[in-house]
Amino acid sequence: MYYLKNTNFWMFGLFFFFYFFIMGAYFPFFPIWLHDINHISKSDTGIIFAAISLFSLLFQPLFGLLSDKLGLRKYLLWIITGMLVMFAPFFIFIFGPLLQYNILVGSIVGGIYLGFCFNAGAPAVEAFIEKVSRRSNFEYGRARMFGCVGWALCASIVGIMFTINNQFVFWLGSGCAFILAVFTLFRQNGCALFCHGCQCGRCQPFGI
Repeated sequence: MYYLKNTNFWMFGLFFFFYFFIMGAYFPFFPIWLHDINHISKSDTGIIFAAISLFSLLFQPLFGLLSDKLGLRKYLLWIITGMLVMFAPFFIFIFGPLLQYNILVGSIVGGIYLGFCFNAGAPAVEAFIEKVSRRSNFEYGRARMFGCVGWALCASIVGIMFTINNQFVFWLGSGCAFILAVFTLFRQNGCALFCHGCQCGRCQPFGI
């Protein structure tokens, strides 16, 4: 139970919780939002999902290279978190109106945003936290479990909220992203936090 005293375990466990909470607000209800709220046809829905998949394939190898280059620096995490803060404004004021204006333009813009934040962003986030877990001496799977709980809890809450007002769901996602930004900003001077349980004795400070 030593990991319970590891601050990094709780910080990144909660990061997983809120990140997957936002994903739980997007993935299960996205097709419903397209069909019932924006009245997108099935053929146009296929175009949207194809665009998301295309940009995911483009971003994933790029994120892999960046993750290796950046190591334990949080620049990529900051970018993903910053874009997630715009979760509600993007869906309500940009993505929805663009789909009504031009399905191709909307699909490209939506594909870039969603592919960046989720389809390619999730593996990058997981790779980063896995690196931290090895250096901070806690089991990655235990921290990852927080994400499963976040997704399950979100699916229960959002299902009710969506029937009341679908925009509540997106603002809830932006609120969770703001909490993610707080966790990303969190740091402790010196190597005590990052090296908790580490036997190396000379780790670099973990920061921005």
